[in-house]
Amino acid sequence: MFAKNTLYFVLAVLGLCFSNETNAQSRLYPKGRAHSKNPLNSYYAKIDKLLLNNRELDDFAFTIKPSFSGEQGCYYVSESSELVLKSAKKSIWYSKSTEIDEYRCKISRNTASLLKELFSAAVFSSSYLAQPNGLDGVTYEILIERGYYTAECWSPKKNTNCSKLTEILDKLSSAVKSNDQAAIENLTPEITELTAEFKKLYPEDTK
Repeated sequence: MFAKNTLYFVLAVLGLCFSNETNAQSRLYPKGRAHSKNPLNSYYAKIDKLLLNNRELDDFAFTIKPSFSGEQGCYYVSESSELVLKSAKKSIWYSKSTEIDEYRCKISRNTASLLKELFSAAVFSSSYLAQPNGLDGVTYEILIERGYYTAECWSPKKNTNCSKLTEILDKLSSAVKSNDQAAIENLTPEITELTAEFKKLYPEDTK
C-alpha cells in the first residue's frame, strides 16, 4: 500500500510540474505590484519613473528586464500615435544611477489597435498557475489599461506563445530604436496570429 501511495504521489507531482511548465510557456503570469511588503517595490518605482513615464500611460506598454544589463520600457502615446522607448545604459537594479536613452517611432492607428488587442489577449489569458521560476534570464512584462493590468513571462522556451510574444517585443524595441516604422507594420501577420492563439486560452464561458 505504501509503495502504491508513493507512486501516486510521484505521478501527481510530475503531473503538476508538467502542467506548470506547460502553462508557463503558453500563458503569462498575472503580476501585481500593490503588496506593501514586496521587497521589489522600490525597483518597480524606479522602472516606472525612468522608463514608463511614471505610469502615466495610454493604451499599452511593455518592459524588457535582463538580469544584468540595462532595462527597457516602451509605451504608446495615442495623441501622436507613436511608440516611445526608453533604454537604461546600465542595469537599474544594480546601479545607483544610470543614463536613459529615448527613442520614438510613429505607427499607424491600425497597428496600434492590433498591438493593444494582442497585449490584452496575452494579459487576460494569463494564469497564476503559470508562475515563472528562475534567476538569470530576461523578464518581459505587458501593461494594459493605463498599466492597471499587468502580466509577465520569463525567458520562455522557443516556439511557445510566450516565446513568440517576446520575439515581437524584441523586434518592436529594435524597430523603435532605428525609427523603422515599416519594420513595425510588417509585424502585423505575427501579431494577428499570436492574438488568436492567446484568445484560444480564454475560459469557455468568456469566449
